[in-house]
Amino acid sequence: MTIVGHTSVDTAWTQWLDRYSVRLRSPQGTDPVARHWLSESPERLPGLPGTWWVVDGRVFIAAKPGDRLDHDGDRIAGIEILDPVDGAPGLILRHDDHALEVVRHDGRTAVRVYATTD
Repeated sequence: MTIVGHTSVDTAWTQWLDRYSVRLRSPQGTDPVARHWLSESPERLPGLPGTWWVVDGRVFIAAKPGDRLDHDGDRIAGIEILDPVDGAPGLILRHDDHALEVVRHDGRTAVRVYATTD
């Protein structure tokens, strides 16, 4: 018998596991320590580096390397564009001892901030 992996399932599982692990490590349990709703106007979010905004459901983040904001293990230097899917697991970014989950629900986009211990 041959077992074939499914990339989309593997990716979804990995993203879910990452989000779940972040929440388990959070001293707040499953609740974020902060939540910021994004708008079409570029803005700085309290306690977070960079400038954030949404255009046509896509999240734009302008940051410098000194901001220490990472996505998929790479430091953001310039403009990073994220494409969260409505109702799907969030996209995870890291900043110092925080995990940032970019989520889209019912057409609105938010950044949930979780404290981590790693």
